[in-house]
Amino acid sequence: MTDSSFIEQSRLRFSEGEVVYRKGEMAQQMYILLSGKVRLYVGQEPVGDWSEELSKGDFFGEGSLLEPIPRGNTVVALEDTDLIAISRGTFLRMIRQNPEVSVKMMQRLAQRNRELGSRTDSEGGRTRNRAVPTNTALVSVVSGKKFPITAHGALVGRFDPNTGIHPDIDLTDEDPQLSISRRHARVLCEHNRYFLVEEHGVANGTYIKGDRLAPGDARELKPGDRVGFGMVVLFFEKAT
Repeated sequence: MTDSSFIEQSRLRFSEGEVVYRKGEMAQQMYILLSGKVRLYVGQEPVGDWSEELSKGDFFGEGSLLEPIPRGNTVVALEDTDLIAISRGTFLRMIRQNPEVSVKMMQRLAQRNRELGSRTDSEGGRTRNRAVPTNTALVSVVSGKKFPITAHGALVGRFDPNTGIHPDIDLTDEDPQLSISRRHARVLCEHNRYFLVEEHGVANGTYIKGDRLAPGDARELKPGDRVGFGMVVLFFEKAT
């Protein structure tokens, strides 16, 4: 499955913001991530509700190998990404030559089903392929505008006109000094606790109550915390 000649022949490169495929398209290919990251959106456009973010070693689009059905989501590269494209014919040959491939895929599909069931239970019957709203938000000190944080967390940053990517919390209008990076930080949600993590390559820093976060360091947010992204300051608001 990872033979070097096969990889080179089947390798596809997608730039940040580029769509791999759109919901409703017909195809008989699946993809394996060699590097980078993709996000699976619920609708035809890469905005709004999304279900998963996948990275190196993950695969997607496998349903099209099993039966000729339209794509069920839209997939976009969140950063420069390399994929292996596997056609139905190639996949069937792989299974014949190495049955372990099909076993691994079934194990992975079973894992996804378990994760989906867990999300359904924890969200009271609402699965994560909808961006479930919460009463949690970041509130701008200057404008008073609220930026809701959905149950699957949020990417904080500025709109990138070159790629067309909108972060989940788009602070473009709050940042005339352009002090915030396009992909600045992430708010992660785990068991109703929220954590802030700065993305790598950020120039102007991320702060909680005046303390600067180290890149990759997850810091828990508490109600009322003052949060800074570059020169933009917000408060973390969470219903109790």
